[in-house]
Amino acid sequence: MRKTILMTAVMAAAFSTSQMALAGASLAEQIAERGKQEANEYPGLQDLCRLDASLGAGGPPESKDDDASKELGARKVFDNLYFVGNDKVSSWALNTTEGIILIDALNNPEEAKSDITQGLETLGLDPNDIKYLVITHAHGDHYGGQSWIVEQYSPEVMMSQADWDVLADSSQGFENPNWGEPPKKDRVVGDGETLTLGSTTVTFNVTPGHTPGTLSLRFPVQDEGVEHHAILWGGTGFNFGEDEARLRRYSASAARMYQLMEEENFDVFLSNHPQVDGTVLRFKALKARASGEPHPYVTGKETVLKAMDSLTDCSLAQAERVRANR
Repeated sequence: MRKTILMTAVMAAAFSTSQMALAGASLAEQIAERGKQEANEYPGLQDLCRLDASLGAGGPPESKDDDASKELGARKVFDNLYFVGNDKVSSWALNTTEGIILIDALNNPEEAKSDITQGLETLGLDPNDIKYLVITHAHGDHYGGQSWIVEQYSPEVMMSQADWDVLADSSQGFENPNWGEPPKKDRVVGDGETLTLGSTTVTFNVTPGHTPGTLSLRFPVQDEGVEHHAILWGGTGFNFGEDEARLRRYSASAARMYQLMEEENFDVFLSNHPQVDGTVLRFKALKARASGEPHPYVTGKETVLKAMDSLTDCSLAQAERVRANR
């Protein structure tokens, strides 16, 4: 079991206010450095450990690849998993023997039409086969295109109760003119609930932090008939601002997911933002991949667990920084 750097209450009581602030800063730096090292395979996660960054400044880290928009488009990633997003936000289509589970709907109906519908058609899939639309969390870059998907294909829309509540209470969220309208409340997904469509089962976990009810998903993927296990972390950034309690909740969610994942061989880490899981570079590697070479998204159990360690530590480091600066 991994170890976390902690200050005991006895030690804390011995410090003056200024000493505690210095110790807190040092603690934050130690944890942040560890988090960066744990995310070597996923540089997009390392940005979460930047203690000089302003929390609440927006979404995920911007791509550092000027050719990202050229590289990213509809693509078959695994035998049963397809990318139908763009260079800013991901949408994933999990194809099953009984239809498609679509994960997130992009920013607006225009993107849903051009990237999801046309993307599926380009890949030889029928968008009329979309049976479920899973919205990972209540931010418009993930639900904004839902009206097009719902009007055209009538899938069941799934989200956690906590995030349905966010959409019902405008004071909990924020707006962006680029986003389409939120969905009407449909199916509520609980922690540990599963969805089986055909021969594929998806397990949902509520991982509070990025939003109060962010959903993370675990599901099987196949590469040339070989099965792998994927985790899709449902919400990455700290754009809720300098909220120590929420940062600690985020850290606890990632630590809990780590424990759940230890029981199986999860060897694929996915995100709903291409900057986070290195999709641009992995797409390039997929394009150049020769027969028999390793799949660029299959990074191994140890590496995937380190990604969860990094999420745990980066959020904890930010919490300690906020605490030290109070």
